[in-house]
Amino acid sequence: MNLDVHALRTFSQLAHSGAETAAWSLSELTGIETHVNVTKVELETASDVECEFREHDFVSIRIGFSGGLEGRTILAFDRESAMNVVEAILPGATAGDELATSGLKEVGNIMLGGFIDGWANHLETTIDITTPTYLDVDSDGPLDDFNVSKEGFGGEKEHVLVFRNQLETVTDPVTFYLYMVPTAGSIETIVDTATDAEEALPIETFTAFSDMIADGAEQASADISAMTGTDTTVDVSRLSFVPIEGIPMQLDDATRVGVVLEFEGAPSGYIAILFDEPSSERIASALLPGVDAGAEMRQSAIQEIGNIITSGFLDGWANRLETTIEISPPQFVHDLGPAIIDPLATELAQQQDYAFLIDSTIRTADDEFTCDIYALPNEEELHDALDQLTARPA
Repeated sequence: MNLDVHALRTFSQLAHSGAETAAWSLSELTGIETHVNVTKVELETASDVECEFREHDFVSIRIGFSGGLEGRTILAFDRESAMNVVEAILPGATAGDELATSGLKEVGNIMLGGFIDGWANHLETTIDITTPTYLDVDSDGPLDDFNVSKEGFGGEKEHVLVFRNQLETVTDPVTFYLYMVPTAGSIETIVDTATDAEEALPIETFTAFSDMIADGAEQASADISAMTGTDTTVDVSRLSFVPIEGIPMQLDDATRVGVVLEFEGAPSGYIAILFDEPSSERIASALLPGVDAGAEMRQSAIQEIGNIITSGFLDGWANRLETTIEISPPQFVHDLGPAIIDPLATELAQQQDYAFLIDSTIRTADDEFTCDIYALPNEEELHDALDQLTARPA
């Protein structure tokens, strides 16, 4: 199967349109005004999807679909958001009781049904959906009946293509996520309607690059461990395709401390190495043991580790792509997450409407500190690099 930016744009637009239908359905059902915050197309492993659900303690509704397309859709809430929705339609329902569960299943049935209808209309086909299944912490995972070894795209790890929509209510504190995970055969059906054959690359190329991202994150994790003496692991590492204007929304409004760098080569782009404030204090202390360091020394320590993490993260790309990637001196940043990422997205917006976002999270086992890596390569240059990767034996 071949895939290109045209197909990814189509996927993103369809997913966003379907999510808008789902948001409208919730508004009609509950009276809670809802809008789509951001839509992403992600290439990740099924284990990463399962891990995300476990870590966020989601309450979710799963519906299968078949016919013109096959796969799974999942509507996921945090517990408080789930009850806010249930109380809007079933006053008096209690968290975890049968009435609340029934209410969530009805919400999921209506929203996910509307989401799938949008895809069916675009493809001029019929898509049937299953009855909704309620999933809690003790339930099977959201992809438990999704045969990844059969339906995934292969590579060093089995990958799936995930359409992720974040929806928010306007007045109440409700944020929830709508996932769609089609089978490989269904992806091919959609691709056939949208791909420019001359620009398309085998999807295995994207999975190979996704594996390269994971390898880069592992190297960055090893570098952090070596510098701080604290064991770290890669929590998640994924490749997303996002509208440029949606990139700052990938970060919450928490204050972040770290560095921003520009990299040049094939491809070029921008990278941000970000810590939350407590993590930045702990990692600076680990780099300056026994030193009563002032703000300037701590800033210098953050810049140094940011520079080393970036080098480790990108060196693997350069080696695999047989190219040279140069990085600029690290620029220290201390601001709200979206405010840090927005200027980088603005620079890319001068050349492209969508971006490949590389998102990796590194953390210690005891959450002593967490490091987030966000990389934004130039879309056209990344395509050229992947094209060379396709032509070269693995």
